[in-house]
Amino acid sequence: MRNFFGSIFQTVRAKKGVFVGLILLTIVAIVLAVVSAINLNGSVLPIDLGNIAFIRFLRGDCGFLFLIFGSLLNLLIFYLAIVLCCSKKFLFPLAVLFYLYFVYSQAIIFTAIILIYGFLNALLVLMLLLIYLIVTFLIFMLILLCLFEACPSGIGCFFKPSECCLIYLTIILVVASLFFCLIENILKSFVILLVF
Repeated sequence: MRNFFGSIFQTVRAKKGVFVGLILLTIVAIVLAVVSAINLNGSVLPIDLGNIAFIRFLRGDCGFLFLIFGSLLNLLIFYLAIVLCCSKKFLFPLAVLFYLYFVYSQAIIFTAIILIYGFLNALLVLMLLLIYLIVTFLIFMLILLCLFEACPSGIGCFFKPSECCLIYLTIILVVASLFFCLIENILKSFVILLVF
């Protein structure tokens, strides 16, 4: 575990410029998402949250297993797109675009919940979602950072712990998603969320 964190800190130090750039791009994507969500909320095309797995779960439209499957599937799509794009150096900007789209879409969902249900009404869900989003954004940034010029020989070395931390970051991402689903299930069971 100490080697893992040491490797992560070493990667961040070695690629500090890329890491700062990713943080700045993340902030820009979040700002654009907030502005877009506010504009869409007052337009003819309101934001529809009916297809979001955890919203459907809170409304009682699906079960706990669907919540887990939907959450993991959402992450898997972006994860595979980012990892596959990072396999070629010239596709790395496309991987960053996939990451920024993920940030943008999640920030729109977060803002839409505030606009539709109200901040105080959905406070517990928003706090849980905020922590989850910060963790997932950070993990995806670290994945991009680790894969940036990591393996010129090909995608195979991404999954070698001695050469890349991708496998550990993947496990953390899956555990974070499962933990989010578990806490949400507990909230639904013991807290009355009438707003949903």
